[in-house]
Amino acid sequence: MRIPTVAAGRRFRTTALALTITTALAGSLAACSDDDGSDPSDFSATAAQSGTVEVTHTMGTTEVPEDPGKIVSFSPSFTDVFSALGRPVDVEYRTDFYGEPGPWENGDSGETVTYSMTGTPDVEKVAEADPDVIFAGYLPDQATYDRYNQIAPTIATVGSSPMSDDWREATTVAGDVLGKSDEATKLVEDADQAFADAKENHPALDGATGAFGQISEQGLAVVTGDSDPANVFLTDLGIVIPEEIKAASQDGSRAFISEENTDLLNTDLLYMWPVGVEAKDVPTTVKGWDQLTPVKNGTAFLADTDAAMAISNPTILSVVWELEQLEDTFTALDDAAE
Repeated sequence: MRIPTVAAGRRFRTTALALTITTALAGSLAACSDDDGSDPSDFSATAAQSGTVEVTHTMGTTEVPEDPGKIVSFSPSFTDVFSALGRPVDVEYRTDFYGEPGPWENGDSGETVTYSMTGTPDVEKVAEADPDVIFAGYLPDQATYDRYNQIAPTIATVGSSPMSDDWREATTVAGDVLGKSDEATKLVEDADQAFADAKENHPALDGATGAFGQISEQGLAVVTGDSDPANVFLTDLGIVIPEEIKAASQDGSRAFISEENTDLLNTDLLYMWPVGVEAKDVPTTVKGWDQLTPVKNGTAFLADTDAAMAISNPTILSVVWELEQLEDTFTALDDAAE
């Protein structure tokens, strides 16, 4: 049975799920696996004193200049939305592991700097850019944030997870900062319409069960947190994460699946990212893979790095691209439901 796949990938800074691939890689992938239960509405941009915008984020509330002269971004979400609003960032930082632009990106940042996926951008190099504002996204701790904030007003992650920016919230904040709130609202509305269109065109999505996870030589894992960006993407489509998968998690964010429990992956739609494993080798790597219901139905999607990052570290541009990549899988889901 055909398993939909996408082309071999590139990609940017990862904030995907925390799984045991290698120690370094697992640390980098931890950023999409936190579910602290906070309310996305707590993170917002509001008018502050004249000429500034007040932005609430995971590290506090910060006033940033309206229409800043020089923007530095470590955040894919903010990098993409500033580009979409016609004001590309001046300096974009991305990890060496995902150093090339994704297929949805405009690639119009003024300068691109790579840094080690196991760390954060060099503070001195960031300071040399003399930014007016830094959109940092995930930062490991307050001390790291403070170092950047001494250089320029710094915005950590916005949204419900401290590990990855919420793409809707980032779009709203960027629009407020640039004085383009109406344009930003339209971008979000258009993206939301793309989700609505997918649901209308593929009625089997509504109420279907689904899961997002990773396949590696160390085993299988799926994300379980409700505010994990990958799960938010799925639930925005009307997909339900099964309670038995959530119950398998020990920390509320992810569940490691043993060979004896691969039947947990018998969801209507299964989205898996092979890391360190070739797609062609998945059937021999995962015991019972060919017997899983979504594999038999053609509703198991094996993602490359681009597709995995588009869903696990989503941006205003990547989510629409991702929906297009999943079109065949959605059609197969409809066929299986007949």
